Amino acid sequence: MEQAARLCYRSKRSETREGREKFLKNLIDVGHESIIEHGSLSFLITTDRACANQIVRHRLASYSQESTRYVDLSDFDIVLDQTYTEEERERKKRACGSLAQVYKKMGGDKKSNRDKARGALPQCTATRLYMTMNFRELRHFLKLRLDKAAHQSIREIAYQILKIMKEEYPVFVFDFDLADYGDIYNLEIKEDMLAEND
Repeated sequence: MEQAARLCYRSKRSETREGREKFLKNLIDVGHESIIEHGSLSFLITTDRACANQIVRHRLASYSQESTRYVDLSDFDIVLDQTYTEEERERKKRACGSLAQVYKKMGGDKKSNRDKARGALPQCTATRLYMTMNFRELRHFLKLRLDKAAHQSIREIAYQILKIMKEEYPVFVFDFDLADYGDIYNLEIKEDMLAEND
């Protein structure tokens, strides 16, 4: 990425990693983010199908998703975000158990019947998704999906991505603070409880 940016200015490459990171941070800071499109990251995400539908709306990315047409989902798992109470979780599990029976009765265990049987699968059916985004699109994804207006499930995924990036690629997310998104997992409450116990 630095090499691509240096080409624009015919400037000399940085001698150190710190110099390269400072150079990239300055470019991001002034809004010259097209340069970070030259690098990308890939994530393996397990989520529910409804959340996966939101994720794949980010078009400047590549996706590979588990197929409901080719994978036997007779014993499907479900994914529920942090906002569900225990009672709601149990109610959801019972309803999904009934839908699993419908899927089986429609012959979902046979490849020839899956097109019809998969219509019985609930939106909370677990799915695995491989996502590749360039760094600029990742920043855009995080800005949108960490916002309080975003759905809880996708906020949880965005938080986990930010956490990885803070640890492994901090230069690209220097202007994001994990503490600003503590409400996603009620981290502020947990930290307050820990402080009281000290």
